[in-house]
Amino acid sequence: MAKLIGDNNKVNYGCIDEALEWNYQDFILRDFFNREIKGGKKRRAYHQFNYIGITAGDYMIGFAVVDLGLINNVFGFLYKKGEGLLFESDDKCLGGSRKMDFPRNPDAYTVKFNSGKTSLRIDKSHSKGILSFNCNFKGRLKVKGSFPYSLKNNPLRVLNPNDPNRFTFTEKCSPLKPNQLEISMDRKKLDYESQTAAAIYDWSGGYLRRETNWYWTAFGAVLPNRTAIGANLAAFVNETYFSENAFWINNSRTRVSRVIYDFDVMDPYKPWHVYDEAGTIDLVFTPEGERNDKINAGPLVKTIFRQFVGTFEGSFHPEGGNKLSFKDVKGFCETHRAIW
Repeated sequence: MAKLIGDNNKVNYGCIDEALEWNYQDFILRDFFNREIKGGKKRRAYHQFNYIGITAGDYMIGFAVVDLGLINNVFGFLYKKGEGLLFESDDKCLGGSRKMDFPRNPDAYTVKFNSGKTSLRIDKSHSKGILSFNCNFKGRLKVKGSFPYSLKNNPLRVLNPNDPNRFTFTEKCSPLKPNQLEISMDRKKLDYESQTAAAIYDWSGGYLRRETNWYWTAFGAVLPNRTAIGANLAAFVNETYFSENAFWINNSRTRVSRVIYDFDVMDPYKPWHVYDEAGTIDLVFTPEGERNDKINAGPLVKTIFRQFVGTFEGSFHPEGGNKLSFKDVKGFCETHRAIW
């Protein structure tokens, strides 16, 4: 088993393909002048979030739980191709609220949230090989699913410094194929071809930079020939030490170094070009809709993001393998800026 924090406050950076002892409380957090940060200030500096995205026929669903120390956030949305954003839900509460229980352990946890007509539960355990969830957003959108998920799925698990005194761990995997997936909107069950349904998983946590920005891309799909593909890519957030970019073909993972985003930030509904210098990955993303949010909690917490849904076409070219081309694959791209 790998250990997050070793002796003498050493963070054991790297790509971690084994179970992880999440002893984050042993970390000595220091400020710009290397003075130790303790107590409530240290607790509030720790952030974590868990995002799950689902594609099922013409439907795309995204939901997340977010712990920003001072503020917690739970959101979910439903998008249908050709009809746009059908529903979105957003709930916020103060950090430490009894409305949310978000344990700090990326390998095994049960997240619970309950507020008004919104409830959420996510269970994840690598040792048991499960990822399951049961969500009810505002009493209208209900999503229930169960997915086989363990280290055998070859997730990308990367531990990086994000400045000299802080670290971030991220775990990504795509696509996950369901044992069970039920989606309903306003008590009406939504129909889709179950054999092509897929999910993307994304968990990050640690002592993130005070100011954090990223571009992000994720998708998962089962192609007409039943090849399962997925990708999870990012720029800006952690481009130190170990890359957190990868794509998967039938659970075979290929890591990608640095990813380049070429798009019009003033008109992001124009196609995006997402690629790397080596030609390992070459994607064109066409946005069709978005879910966005803004938090302005004074000087301590500010976030603004736009998560776009749309379609990808392009190719993967694993080293020593054949080039795989695809089109009309549904997925997500996001721009995010935060001070937290």
